Amino acid sequence: MVLAAAFFLVFSALRPLPLVAEVGSMRHGDVGRIKSLLEQHDPRSLRDGETRRLQISARDLNLMSNSVLPYQDRQAMDINLIKGLAAINYSAALPDNPLGKYLNLSALVGQEGGRPTLEQLTFGNTKVPGWLLKPVVAGTNSLLRSGSAEYRDAMDALKHVQFATDSLEVVYQWHSDLAERIQSRGRDLLLAPEEQQRVIIYYAEIMRQFPLLAGRSVSLDRLLQPMFALARQRSDEGNDAVAENRALLLALGVAINGSSIKHLTGPEEAAAVVTYSRPHLVLRGRNDLVMHFIISAAITAAGGGGLADSIGVFKEVDDSRGGSGFSFPDLLADRAGVSFAEAALGDKAEALQEYMSTRVSENGYMPEFTHLPEGLMELEFKARYEDLDSATYALVDEEIERRIGGSTIHQPSF
Repeated sequence: MVLAAAFFLVFSALRPLPLVAEVGSMRHGDVGRIKSLLEQHDPRSLRDGETRRLQISARDLNLMSNSVLPYQDRQAMDINLIKGLAAINYSAALPDNPLGKYLNLSALVGQEGGRPTLEQLTFGNTKVPGWLLKPVVAGTNSLLRSGSAEYRDAMDALKHVQFATDSLEVVYQWHSDLAERIQSRGRDLLLAPEEQQRVIIYYAEIMRQFPLLAGRSVSLDRLLQPMFALARQRSDEGNDAVAENRALLLALGVAINGSSIKHLTGPEEAAAVVTYSRPHLVLRGRNDLVMHFIISAAITAAGGGGLADSIGVFKEVDDSRGGSGFSFPDLLADRAGVSFAEAALGDKAEALQEYMSTRVSENGYMPEFTHLPEGLMELEFKARYEDLDSATYALVDEEIERRIGGSTIHQPSF
């Protein structure tokens, strides 16, 4: 009966049209507000045991929620907040099938005693009432509390949740040891033990290559070629090419960013690798483009291209507010890194290994950035492009996509 009910609900959720047709895009003014919010709740600035109040608008909640969804071209979420209630709608485009083009789900979340409560779930047009959900939710909560100390402590640290019209307020107590435990658990969820071992293998090889490239500016090709040669060799030995490419990109992201590999693999495995300083690598003659390209590729490998795109745009807008200025070449490198990772993790995984290990060339994966504006401060950006959803901005955005699409690795014949 349970299986039949589950099948019926999933079938009911399949619809010909999406429940969420489109979501709002980030605008220039959103960046400063979200950045301020993140700075206020930066874990590095919180004292152990300190109680904090987080207040976020419905718009910012939607922007941040949709930015972390992988495959944003196929998924969308819409959160509406009114006093005492949150209505959450979700749609996902499905592969071609005779049952329905979209999976549509919605939830109505209320509050009781300062805690969120699930009032209703809807699968397509089929509603599951709260009286039926509450014993399931209570049983799941009890099971999680008894089986996971991190879940239990996190729920205890969550002091109060309040839904207001167009805003959400959360009161929480910060515990540094809990954050470390959750980070450790998250690492294990992101990467299984065998995947962590793959990352260590590639990270160790990167560290072996770094001294060989030191002392001069060298193209990123000089690092990518031996790394993909290793990936190709391991794939030829029977390992999954996509898994090898993902581990390679994650290891590159950590190494290029100068972070510790222990965040992905744990301290014991990281301690066994001798580390070296990053050489001066360049892409199209610029060191900053290496960072943009590799970090975006690594974020895509970890959390999806949508997240990497959002972070790239966020950074450029923030730079226009007092940093180095909005840079379309930087954005080009961000997008090229996302597209590169998507090719490495898709059905071109083996072909990409072969190309990058034998015929690698910057022209193959990173387009020229000539005639793309950069160094635009906020007032100049607004004067020339109005905002991130304007037609003028879209023209440059389309040119970036055209250039990336013209790269060797994105050709239909590749």
